Amino acid sequence: MMPPYLLAAPLLAALFVLASWLRRLRARSIAFLPGPPPGSWLVGNTPALFRPKEVGEADFAWMREYGNAVCIKGTFGREMLFITDPKALQYILNTSAYHFAKPPENRANTSLTIGKGIVWAEGSLCCRTCARADSFNSVGMQHSRHRKIMNPAFSYGALRGFLPLFHHTAQKTVSKLKEYVRETGRSSAVVDVPTWLARTTLDAIGIAAFDYQFGALDQGSDNELANAYKNLFVDTNLNRSDFNLAYDAFIGLLPQWLVALAQRAPIKRLRRFRSLMKISRGVAQRLVDRQMASPAEGKDGAKDVMSILIKANLSEDPKTKLDNEEILAQLTTLFLAGHETTASTTSWALYELSRHPDFQAKVREEIKATRAEAARRGDHELSVADLDSMTYLLGLMKETLRYHPIVSGIMRLAGRDEVIPLSTPQKTRTEGTITNIPVSKGQRIFISISGYNRLKSLWGDDADQWRPERFVEGVMGSQKAGVGVIANIATFSSGLRSCIGWRFALLEMQAILIELIENLEFSPPPGNIEIIRAATGITSPMIKGSDSRRAELPITITPISS
Repeated sequence: MMPPYLLAAPLLAALFVLASWLRRLRARSIAFLPGPPPGSWLVGNTPALFRPKEVGEADFAWMREYGNAVCIKGTFGREMLFITDPKALQYILNTSAYHFAKPPENRANTSLTIGKGIVWAEGSLCCRTCARADSFNSVGMQHSRHRKIMNPAFSYGALRGFLPLFHHTAQKTVSKLKEYVRETGRSSAVVDVPTWLARTTLDAIGIAAFDYQFGALDQGSDNELANAYKNLFVDTNLNRSDFNLAYDAFIGLLPQWLVALAQRAPIKRLRRFRSLMKISRGVAQRLVDRQMASPAEGKDGAKDVMSILIKANLSEDPKTKLDNEEILAQLTTLFLAGHETTASTTSWALYELSRHPDFQAKVREEIKATRAEAARRGDHELSVADLDSMTYLLGLMKETLRYHPIVSGIMRLAGRDEVIPLSTPQKTRTEGTITNIPVSKGQRIFISISGYNRLKSLWGDDADQWRPERFVEGVMGSQKAGVGVIANIATFSSGLRSCIGWRFALLEMQAILIELIENLEFSPPPGNIEIIRAATGITSPMIKGSDSRRAELPITITPISS
């Protein structure tokens, strides 16, 4: 006989959904804002956001037609604020960050994919739930606690020690690629860049963050963790059905005790995530067991991620302690965010260089000149200061982050009634204008990173073109946005919830790009191959019209003679 709690579950879920609907009836409407036709009640305009032909397609069209603050329809007929205005982003992400949490459905997805780590966590140390002495593990303060514990691992001082490791891993990749070309018997060869870079970044984060050799470059397709992540985003997020979009939103309406049950549904996407979590948690547990078995190997004051996590696990202070589940979640988070996203962004950078040979040559000459300067002062390796002095290399990276943001947008949920300020007056449906938007508690907000990164008011009339010279010329001098962690670019988010590993990612990208550009020339592959920016949860490169349902970016590489 079915357990009573399972029999009651559908009724309780229905009551919970009904209560949520009644609360929405009392909320303040944002229908005074212009917006597109609403679509169906079930999914509204969400297919345009999450199932476009290319990333940003709907975002750019809505900005052109309606402005930087738009009313769109989400799932189940709910109004959603689509926003790209710089002052609004600054308020939501910086000024009132902990009052705009991630919606429940997003957090549920995060917990299933990478666990309840820093990306999943919400809140600050000073929120109401912390008034009680027993609340140190409450949701309301977890993010602030997680970030405070992990910050030392991503400080500038800690990262300087990682640079030689990044260079070494990148040099190994260069060696493997040159060997691959030699085996073809030709002077050049076409390679799938994302595949190689995913192995590179997985090995780089393994040795830098965990002092562990994943061996992805050596093992190739035989590597367990690399295989688990292979084509993950295409398999789980490309062309998601209306049912799939609605089911995710439905999970967000459920009480917490029912979420885990709903996530065990026999849905292909959920099965893929459960399989990934099983493998990544297994690898994470082995890393923890290895470290705990030989704690003497760690040095006092060590700033690598693994040492900091183990120290937090042993702490007796609840403010600085991470339990075993939290440690595993931090590791699985870093496995994915620390390698797949960096690999994808670096792939887009090489793609653009292959299409802009003149700029590629400038970057290569800059690297050569910087090497020569380092040699004159007696240094065999480049320092962080050397990397930061390369204006063309930095321009390449910044423009790629702006033009090809790894995540096209992020969701937020107003935790209280708010008035969101705007930098540019917004027209309403009645032809009036407003300079702020009042929203009610529970208002869903879609922050379009793709849209913000293409604002002509910030980036110039050529914002829709990939032109790295804008950063060499100093485009930031005329900006007053205050958004993002680097160059007013929103790709790493902003404020208290910005990507904790952004410096790590940039330094890793710099090291990898230097080694690749210095040793290899990149050009388009033969034939008329068109690459599209596929919406797969991240911005994935795919070949237009290909029957292959996978992320791929073929580029011709030619070794450069020493």
